[in-house]
Amino acid sequence: MPDSEQHRSLMLVEENVKHLHHIDGPVAVVAVVGKFHSGKSFLLNQLMGKQSGFGIGPSVQPHTMGIWMWGKPATMTLAGGQTVSVIFLDTEGFAATNISETYDAKIFSVATLLSSYLVFNSVKIIDQGDIDYLELLARRTRLFALRSQMSKAKWVDDFNHDLLTFPPLLWIVQDFVQMTVDDETPQQWLHRLMGSKSSRDSEEHEISLLGIFDSVDCHTLFIPAVQKHLLQDLSQAQEEDLTTDYKLDRDALFQKLQSKLRPKEKNSRTISGAELASLLRLLVAAANEGSLSTIPGRWRVFIDGLKESARGDCLVFYDAEMSIIYSKYEEGPINATKLQLWHASAANRTVALLEQLLFGLDDVINVSLVGLQKDMTDRFVKAQDVNQKKIQIKCTEVQRRMEVEAESWLDQIVLPVLTSELEQRYREIRSDIVEKFRSGLSELHDSDYFLTSLDQLQNSLGNIHDTFLLKNRQALEKLLEKARDSAIGYFRDNSRNVDRIPRLEAELQRVLNGAELEAFAVYEREGSQANEESLFPAYYSMVKTGISQLKQMLVEENLQLVHSACEGTASELVRKFRGNTGPSRIALPLNETDLNKKLEVELDLMLSEYSQINGPFSSTDEYKDVIKTLKSRLLLVCEERHKDNVEAYTKEVRVPLETARKIILLSADRYDTAFSVRQYV
Repeated sequence: MPDSEQHRSLMLVEENVKHLHHIDGPVAVVAVVGKFHSGKSFLLNQLMGKQSGFGIGPSVQPHTMGIWMWGKPATMTLAGGQTVSVIFLDTEGFAATNISETYDAKIFSVATLLSSYLVFNSVKIIDQGDIDYLELLARRTRLFALRSQMSKAKWVDDFNHDLLTFPPLLWIVQDFVQMTVDDETPQQWLHRLMGSKSSRDSEEHEISLLGIFDSVDCHTLFIPAVQKHLLQDLSQAQEEDLTTDYKLDRDALFQKLQSKLRPKEKNSRTISGAELASLLRLLVAAANEGSLSTIPGRWRVFIDGLKESARGDCLVFYDAEMSIIYSKYEEGPINATKLQLWHASAANRTVALLEQLLFGLDDVINVSLVGLQKDMTDRFVKAQDVNQKKIQIKCTEVQRRMEVEAESWLDQIVLPVLTSELEQRYREIRSDIVEKFRSGLSELHDSDYFLTSLDQLQNSLGNIHDTFLLKNRQALEKLLEKARDSAIGYFRDNSRNVDRIPRLEAELQRVLNGAELEAFAVYEREGSQANEESLFPAYYSMVKTGISQLKQMLVEENLQLVHSACEGTASELVRKFRGNTGPSRIALPLNETDLNKKLEVELDLMLSEYSQINGPFSSTDEYKDVIKTLKSRLLLVCEERHKDNVEAYTKEVRVPLETARKIILLSADRYDTAFSVRQYV
């Protein structure tokens, strides 16, 4: 019996339980379960052959409460010849108003595990919902049976494996007037339905009732009566009031029950009424202690399913809402603030959707909302992380592109140019590049990666600037080097003494100064592109130094030519002097006075001629040095002429002197003293 009108637990009626102890032999239990007002009590009365057995309620309110047992067991001889006491159990109907599913599960579990033959009763048709609900109750019962035994110490050493083996199931369809498909038997019809996919959301799992119960059979019963007042209260129907087809179906059902009924067993041994009472106490106590309450009921399963489904649908909705902004930005980076605002908006709409999907289930909404918000937060954190990576990649990509573009623009400048012009062009390019960088990443200005990339871009542009300044300086240096070399080359070519004739100093200075002026003009003309550079004066100084060195060389070269010319003149004059003072021109011997006069005249003529020829260079040291040398050389010639004159004199006086010497020698004996000899000579 239920504990109260709340129908939360079961209570044993001890007085009635005592009747079970009076049953000594084997006992079989037939329990009928099913929805309320489906004809269970009337069916049991028919099986027991009683018109007024279990109470039948004519109103819409359920009549049977809890599990009812007919007081005196029926005696039945089974197909094998065994005589057993048959206890018929009538149960409170399922799905009654204000009755919890857990209570239905308690009724079903106790009745199923207590019985040796289970009858499931339905009306007119086998409904898919009934199949699903029966499977749900059967699964809960298996779990309940296992937990019940595991929680009872007295069953540890004597584990009742039969509790986990369900009795045969007979599905009875009352008021059945339809025809089966292709002349199927009721059993084939039921097996086909049970072998099909479930109508539940989880269509991956097949119905497993055929594997849960020991055997599954089906039997149909025609409408028991045709009169309205009898159908409203079948307890008033007499045997003769029942339809013929119904009675035939009922009798066939009784025979089927008699042929298939087996006594209740425990570990392959039949149990007595006392053992059945003990099992009943165990099952009721276990049901009341919460073994079933921890197993989720169909409503809880539905609520959990609805909660998960709603949560899943909301996440799909959230993802779809977020995909809009992703598509808008073509899966590229998004401004972090805009992404945050979009997420907040999408999250608010998602929460609103959850509240609509779970309308009226405030507790479920609160629980689901926590999980949903966590899921959305987790998704958004991942989205933020991915977006930050996209921002970093985008900033780096634009930065690299801008660097290449800046370098390309600078490459278009034909070097060399004035540094000021290059600086001006660089500033323009830098301004354009930075603006394009900002414009290309206009949505990402508040990102740290943007600021970092902008700083890196500016540093890179500075490095590119330095590189091009260096290239331009090198080009300017080449330009100025070329201009310098051209200027010095021009000076060299235009100041060169091709004829190797010494130049007068004034003429030389005129040539050198003119070539120098033109050389500087060449430098300024060819180096005009760099005339504002700091390098220009430096290379100008190089030109000046180079020309100065060349001028010095040319002056020295000209002095060498002067010296050579003077030397040549001197040598020629010495040769001429020799000729003019030779034997062909001055007859020797000649007295010294005359000879000196003649030599002096010729010497003066030579010196005068030297002065006439090289007079323009008389101011040079070379001229003076050579004329000194010339005088020395002429004097040497004069000395030679004096020697020649002496020799000529010697030849003239040699014979007379020899004759005199001989005379003196012949007359020497005439003189006594040296003085007398000298007097003679």
